[in-house]
Order: sequence, then C-alpha cells, then structure tokens
Amino acid sequence: MRSKAKWSLVLSFVLALSLVLSACGGSGSGSSSSSSTGSNTLAKNQVLNFAIGADIPTLDPNLATDTTSTNVIEMTEAGLTRMHNNKYEWDLAAGAPKVSADKKTVTFTLRDAKWSDGKPITAQDFVTGWQRQNDPAAKPAYNFLFAASGIKNAAKIEDPTNKQFYGKYNLLGVKALDAKTLQVQLEQPVPPFFYSILSQPQFLPQRADFIKAQGKNYAMGPSNLLYSGPFVLSSWKKGSSWSYKKNPNYWNAKATKLTAVNFQVQTSLATRVNLYKTGKIDEVGLTGDFVNSLKQSNPSEIHTSLSSGTFFLYINQKTNKNLKNLNLRKAISAAIDRNSFVKVLFNDGSVGSNYVVPKGFTVGPDGKDFRGDDPVDGYPAGNASDAKTLWSQAKKELGISKLNLTFLSSDGDQYKQWDQYLANQIEKNLPGVTVTINQQPWANYLKLNQEFKFDLAFSGWFPDYQDPMTYLDMFTTGNPQNTTGWSNKTFDTLITNAKAETGDPTKRWNDMLSAEKTMMADYPIIPIYQAGGTWAQKPTVKGLSFPSYGPEIDFAQAYVTTK
Repeated sequence: MRSKAKWSLVLSFVLALSLVLSACGGSGSGSSSSSSTGSNTLAKNQVLNFAIGADIPTLDPNLATDTTSTNVIEMTEAGLTRMHNNKYEWDLAAGAPKVSADKKTVTFTLRDAKWSDGKPITAQDFVTGWQRQNDPAAKPAYNFLFAASGIKNAAKIEDPTNKQFYGKYNLLGVKALDAKTLQVQLEQPVPPFFYSILSQPQFLPQRADFIKAQGKNYAMGPSNLLYSGPFVLSSWKKGSSWSYKKNPNYWNAKATKLTAVNFQVQTSLATRVNLYKTGKIDEVGLTGDFVNSLKQSNPSEIHTSLSSGTFFLYINQKTNKNLKNLNLRKAISAAIDRNSFVKVLFNDGSVGSNYVVPKGFTVGPDGKDFRGDDPVDGYPAGNASDAKTLWSQAKKELGISKLNLTFLSSDGDQYKQWDQYLANQIEKNLPGVTVTINQQPWANYLKLNQEFKFDLAFSGWFPDYQDPMTYLDMFTTGNPQNTTGWSNKTFDTLITNAKAETGDPTKRWNDMLSAEKTMMADYPIIPIYQAGGTWAQKPTVKGLSFPSYGPEIDFAQAYVTTK
C-alpha cells in the first residue's frame, strides 16, 4: 500500500491511482464527484463500471503493499475507523475511545457487527489481525505502520536484530478485555494521525478459525475470505476483471446504495477512453492528448485536482556500486527536466517536483504547509549544464567513461512514453550513459523492485495517513519499503526522534523538516513530480470520492441517478 500504499505508476488520477506502492491516498485537497446539477432520483440500476490498468496483486492484508490491493481490501473490510471525505469516521468502533491520562492507553468499544458469514466481529479478531501482521511466519509486508504508530513493542517485534523481541507478536500492545472491548497501548502519547491510520488494511480484524480452516488458500480468491465492509468481492477473473456486490451484513449497509461495482483490466488508456465514450464504463482517468480531446467532446464531465501522490525514481545503491556515488546520483537528477516532463506528457494538473513530502497535504503546529515558502518545485534540482559537470566529476571518481543502467517500470501504453522520455533525458544530458527500459506487469514489477533487480525504478507514493511521516520513515535503514539500499544515520536519528516526540508537536515537526532536508542532500531517490489528476465522469454518478488519504477511490457511498 505502499496503501500505502508503496507504489505508483499511476496511469492518471483516479483509477490508475491504483498502481502505487501503497500507500493510500488520492487528491491532495480531496475531491468528490457529487454535483448540484441534474436529478437526485435514484436510478433503478445501482451499478458502476470501471476500467483499470492493472490486476489485483493480492487480497491478503498481510501482503498488500500497493494501492490496487489496498483499495479492494478497504472497500470489502471494516476497521475501527473508516476514511470518508478526508476525515476518519468511527466504523467498527462504536465511538471515540477512552484515553488514559498519560495518553498512552486507548480503549475502544466495538459496535454490534457481523462477518459476511453471520458470526459476530469481536475484539479478539482485532488482536488476531494485528498479531498476524507482526508474525514473521505470516510474511507481513507492511507492518512497519505499527511501529510508526508507536504501538507498544511493535518496533522491537519487527526488528530482526532484536533477539529478545523479534517475532514475539503476543507482546504487541493490543489486548481484548472482553468480546466488545479492545485496549491498545502506545510507547508515546497518541500521535496526531493515529485514528486515521487505523482504517488501513494492516489494522483490520482477521478471524483465527477461518484462517486456520483455509490454510494455504487463505485470501487466494473471493471465497477464501471473510468480509466485514460495505461490499464483498463476488468474482475475480485474474488478469481480466473483478466485481463487488453489496454486503448485507455490514453494520452500516443502509449507507450503501450500490448493488454492484465491476472492474475490468485494460492496460491501454485509449481503450479505456473508448469504453467511456461508448458508455461501457462510468469514469476514466485522463492524461496527455486525451485531456484536450474530452474537454472538447465532454466538457461538463471533466474534473481536475492536485493529488497527494509523489513520483520518483528509486536509485539502487545496494547492488550497483556506481550508484553509491553522490555526484552520479545528483547528475541523473539534474539531467531530468521535470516541468517539461509533466507538461508534454501529462497535461493533467501534475507539477514537476524535487521534494519528498507533497505540497497541500498537511500543515504543522504553526498552521503552515510542510512545504512552507519553498518554490513550487522544492529543492534546487539543477539543469542540463549542471548534469554534465556532475557526470564528469562522477566519471573521474569512479574511473569509468560509460555506464549502462536498467530502468524498471510497470507495463502499459503510457509508461512506454514516460519511461522513454526520462531515459532520453538521462542519455542526452549524460553522454556515455545508456538506459535500458524493463517494463513488467505490475505484480512482477513489485517483485523485482523488492529483490533489487534494477538500477533505476519508476515509482511513487500515496499516503497511509495525513502526516509527513508517511513519506519519510520508509527510507530509514532496513525499512522493507526502502528499496534503494540507502542508509543515513542522521536521517534515521531524526526519524526516531520525531516518532518519540508526539508530546512535543513543534519539535517533532522540525525534526521531520530536517529529515527531508538530509534526505534531499543525499538523493537516494530522484523526485520527478507531484501528481495531478484529470478525469471524466458520467453526470449520473454521485458521491464518488477521491480522498487525499484512505482509499484512492471511495465508492462506499456512491450512487447513480436517473439523469
């Protein structure tokens, strides 16, 4: 996830937002499709149809690191909270919890709710889910969120070097006091983002008896899961399509008006646009020439918003010794004209950037945006002339005259254009560098990225919660999402301090600002752009939401009108 969300190679705003390493968010300001025009009379057929650029990598909340998987899980499961319209709402929690005087113990009371098989959802189901996320045998891929939240013992349980605690998930700070009461213990006072992060897949309940009965088949298909959210996954034809239907056992089923939602996998944007024009799908994300085309043909159906997604190139210092050279990394960064990239290829509201935390995402204790008074594109990135100078210095330091780099990316028509543009910029401005593009299906891209089988990898991030830390802590030494091999003690210390400073918001904020500055001086990644989004949407579709964090596309309370 990378949802949240690690990953992104978003095809555009909205549904292609699903190709992101997790983390989990969409529009920076948050956007909703509801319109004041047209009829509010419900259509008889409450069904939505979408096309998306990639299949679901996994249905297992333990394994989900991308936003496609995360979005499916968030639409079919329920947590203590649920994100809606950029705010958390109480979901399976009956209301606000009791918080101890030292703000380190939080006690939730659960509402009456059922699994899709009719059995009650209990506090022990949350304990099972959270402990499974910290059990190495269950292969959790995104459990660092527990440590990021400051849950008691999580950091030690997740640390393979800690012989005393590693893997001892029963020591995690979560306990079922009774069937309806869940107690959570924290290392520090409750962090400002805590209730929002509890909506993420890692913090969902999981039922022990069902998991045991399913064995190796758990989460392998729609029938191998229990559902607790607004929808159940009714079908999944791997590689081609999947469908949802309304979950009548969801505690708030009355708020769900849609009876079914259908997704088909189409890697070609031209195909998706054609499906929209012919009425086969209800929404389509747009980039490039398609933006102007549909603005002319369907002007009243076009929407635009700046996203909270940031996109960048991973630089693999772990297995490529040349990329350990700072001047080389800075040369590659300076070689790329970011503003030209988004203007020529996107035309969708995206902006060229050279920062880690996006603008317009969150503000600090002083009420100012994290980007503060920085220019739109962040830290100075340099230009083509700087790139050549830095490349000359790097060649001398490394004793090389030429360099071959592999460039890993997801497949799809848009990526061919994007990848080639970036590769051409690097080759043009760094004479002697050859870039070989390796496009892979999304799931295989994730696998190769995690295995460090690349030199450069095009990726991105959407937030797991509304706080700068969701963009920063994944680059600490040893973090599973840090597929760069970069390690910086100053950065690690700043992040560690910030996580311990939830009782001192100003110092915490300043340490995060310093952490980003430290990171941007070392270029473990090359920021490229902050995503904007332009999409077309049928005027009869209301209540569709693209929040800045939480699910990338939220149709839990969407509906269809007659006109």
